[in-house]
Amino acid sequence: MLRRAVLGLLLVLGLSGGAAAGQAAPVLYTEDDLLFLTHMIMHHEQALTLAALVPSRTQREEFIRFARYLDGAQRAEIDQMKALLRMASDRGISIPHHEMLGDPPMAGMLSKAQMAELTAATGPRFERLWLQGMIYHHQGALDMAREQQQRQFETGRQPYGIDVMVDDILVVQRAEITKMRGWLEQWGLSR
Repeated sequence: MLRRAVLGLLLVLGLSGGAAAGQAAPVLYTEDDLLFLTHMIMHHEQALTLAALVPSRTQREEFIRFARYLDGAQRAEIDQMKALLRMASDRGISIPHHEMLGDPPMAGMLSKAQMAELTAATGPRFERLWLQGMIYHHQGALDMAREQQQRQFETGRQPYGIDVMVDDILVVQRAEITKMRGWLEQWGLSR
């Protein structure tokens, strides 16, 4: 409830001209903020692909539930990030396009070869590859979130919607990494 009230206040102050007369309104989003959103969307989309592989390749019900949960959480964040990009665009802010052509397209994502190996695997081999891959993938998201958070600290800015999302990513994905590391040990899959 408090978070909603704070977000509402930020919306009113940050988006409706909260600057004093004669002062320029604060910048809603910088190019780095917008690149963070577009890169994180791409990153999350690979997580959706990874989550979709789980039900047909394992018999572990808790793993299948986790993949379903992960899919829903990542989709919700993608929707939120796309909404922030639309809001910026609606306010005349140009959304930068940054072509990602590498393999993998950015740090913290799995390569085509890794994805092919994962897609071909089943049972314990799949579980190990998936858990290790998603831990690496989540670590990439944490790195991106920490970089965004550092920029926010250095500039004193709290870009609407992004600041809270970054905090959530850092907390949630650290907890998910702990869960996945625990499964690697518990299921005898770590080397």
